[in-house]
Amino acid sequence: MAFRKKMLRTPRSQNEAKSRMLSANSPFAIREAYNGIRAKLLFTGRGEKCPVFAVTSAMMHDGKTTNAVNLAISVASTAKRVLLIDGDMRKPTVHRYFGVENKNGLSEILAGLTNEVKIRKTETENLHVLTSGQIPPNPAELFASPQMDNLLDYVKDFFDYVIIDTPPVNVVSDAVILAEKITGYVFVAQSGKNHFYELSYALDTIQQMNGNVVGFVLNDISGKSAAHYGSYRSSRYSYYGRSYGRHGYRNGYYNNYYYTYSNLENKNAARGGDGQDAGKKDEKPAKE
Repeated sequence: MAFRKKMLRTPRSQNEAKSRMLSANSPFAIREAYNGIRAKLLFTGRGEKCPVFAVTSAMMHDGKTTNAVNLAISVASTAKRVLLIDGDMRKPTVHRYFGVENKNGLSEILAGLTNEVKIRKTETENLHVLTSGQIPPNPAELFASPQMDNLLDYVKDFFDYVIIDTPPVNVVSDAVILAEKITGYVFVAQSGKNHFYELSYALDTIQQMNGNVVGFVLNDISGKSAAHYGSYRSSRYSYYGRSYGRHGYRNGYYNNYYYTYSNLENKNAARGGDGQDAGKKDEKPAKE
């Protein structure tokens, strides 16, 4: 996979994370790009009491968490009360962006370890955060629990919009479990990194769960991994390109897709191929 971009690591400190957040000092093109996505989300959720959007991606390191944070900031700037939930209970990151402690969060609520929904205010007006909490042994089961339904019903009485940062679809099943609980998915892909086959597999998985993909974000379109922001070209949106973990998820969380897809690429390389034909139907891996 020599043509792929270098893996991008998660921010290690609050200062590093904060430098990636949308602000009044962000380049005009970046702010306008998020404004465009925001307008489409507001239109999509029109008529609902409190639309709920999940931000996800096909694979790791695609920039989904940064985009979830910045979309929440953008929607909050319209005087809408927004709750950003860190639903990545396997590799939580949102708390670093806002400099808050990651305790008594989503996992504790869903596991019944606390009755308090500890929602934290942020420096951004109208924006609140529910952190992921401690890493549980069964995140997918917690998402599927009645407690998740109860939590969403509860927060809808206090907020205008809910945005959930969720794990990559092709790595773990957490995100797709929310399909029938939310308004839709915002799907993030990194330019020059994702294979078409990865994206197609992820979208098929969401559709099989009756999920609604409301839009796509093409991330880091400039391809300059050292730059904080990409470029704005030909009416296509480009967003901050760094996100997610340097070392990926913890051992044991990869599903069969990752290994099967790697094997297909190795076969293509042995044939002298470039990996672009990995999406043939007869080579599609079996799902778990």
